[in-house]
Amino acid sequence: MRLQYCGDSYDIVKKALIGWLGESGDWVAHPMFTEPVSHEEAEMFSRLLGVPLISTEVLTPKTERAAYLSPCRGIRNLFLDPDTGVRLQARSDAKSVNYIFGQELIALSLARPRALTLVFDQSYSRGDQTSQIREKLSCLMSQGVYGFAYCSHAPFLLVGVDAKLVSRAYSRLLDASGLPLWRFVAAA
Repeated sequence: MRLQYCGDSYDIVKKALIGWLGESGDWVAHPMFTEPVSHEEAEMFSRLLGVPLISTEVLTPKTERAAYLSPCRGIRNLFLDPDTGVRLQARSDAKSVNYIFGQELIALSLARPRALTLVFDQSYSRGDQTSQIREKLSCLMSQGVYGFAYCSHAPFLLVGVDAKLVSRAYSRLLDASGLPLWRFVAAA
């Protein structure tokens, strides 16, 4: 998450999705900041989303990622806000800070079996977003993590290891939001 974009239309979608999923229980956010933020800036983002932040640590290419994500392990529903989104294959270059990697998302989901994880994910190439989402969801499902995606200019994945919990969240989201069914994608 980069503060220069705070309050943009993506943030409005983030807030709406978290709000519509509120019936699934309390939510917290790990903003995955990639630049230093002041206490006031972190509070502003927390207030905007309507949920507490569990970390304001900065993710750098040198960060030990397991330690960086460790605050996420003992909590219930989690919103992750990487700059770009979910990348199935890990990388270790300067662009690594833009992603939550597939194995990290799987590990966080498995560590919290009665919880959901919502992830901002605009990591798709233009033109074939639906098939790329299905491929990503199929890969996660092969590791015991179920989910679906909301497709728009601000795409998101919602995942969890409890298929019934994910299904209930999907139904609640459809009911609460009124969004058209064609905006959602599940694994094939």
